[in-house]
Amino acid sequence: MQPTVTLNQTPSAQLIAHAAQEGEVTDGLGRAIKLRKPGVLAQFRLIEAVGDSAKNEVYMAMVMPLLFVASIDGEEVEPIVRKSELEALINRLGDEGVTAVVSKVAETFGARDPEADKAALKKPQQPPQ
Repeated sequence: MQPTVTLNQTPSAQLIAHAAQEGEVTDGLGRAIKLRKPGVLAQFRLIEAVGDSAKNEVYMAMVMPLLFVASIDGEEVEPIVRKSELEALINRLGDEGVTAVVSKVAETFGARDPEADKAALKKPQQPPQ
């Protein structure tokens, strides 16, 4: 009988894998929407693009998940650098697309717990047996 070998990712590798995650969702109109975690620069650009609207927490909570949209039915979505581009994406997605994106972003990328991540990184690793 062969011994069973289990490989576990280190906490660092788990965090990196989570950051590189992608997802896909089909909205109520049957469109395939590919999602990819945006970089921090995309978040800064969004805040700059929306200007004073960035002070509105409800507005920002509604638009932040839209940064994850990488493509719609295989057509790439360009990074948002102007408020008009954000509004065009909202209009393009419509109710069905926005609802699907917000739900899938929460499910796939969910809020991370930074304190738990720090604790996992500090935890000593057991050598493989």
